[in-house]
Amino acid sequence: MAHLNAFNAALIRCWLNNDTAEAITNKGFDTLDTLANVEDGDIDSMIKNIRETRRTQGAQAPGNVTFPFLANRRLKAMHSWATELKRTDRALNAGLFIGALMTAAMLRYSLETMHITTTEDEDIAKPKELLDLSNWEKFWEQWRSYVSRL
Repeated sequence: MAHLNAFNAALIRCWLNNDTAEAITNKGFDTLDTLANVEDGDIDSMIKNIRETRRTQGAQAPGNVTFPFLANRRLKAMHSWATELKRTDRALNAGLFIGALMTAAMLRYSLETMHITTTEDEDIAKPKELLDLSNWEKFWEQWRSYVSRL
């Protein structure tokens, strides 16, 4: 129960309201350990699932469940932080995700996503076979780009 309360408090520190924190824990994300064992895409899927469920319920949907952009980023930063703690075999304590540590986790998460974005384009693709000489210029540009990246 203490882990659930600490995790709930951490969600609220991420700027998620009480109703949203309850909806997240109802989906099974009830401890920091659970959060550390999923992938970033699973968090997106959970948020999408909650939104779609509430959309189908319409006006009968209980509570004020919202997922503001910055709160989502903080939740993902907490996920990244928990994953790092688990990877380095340190204790998972949701009560520590506060203040300067939260800011550092946000910065680290931003840097990780920026690194992923910038390295996506580093896959070197060979140019397609030149079958028609009318496409020579396009082929030559792709070839020069390919050779320069080797």
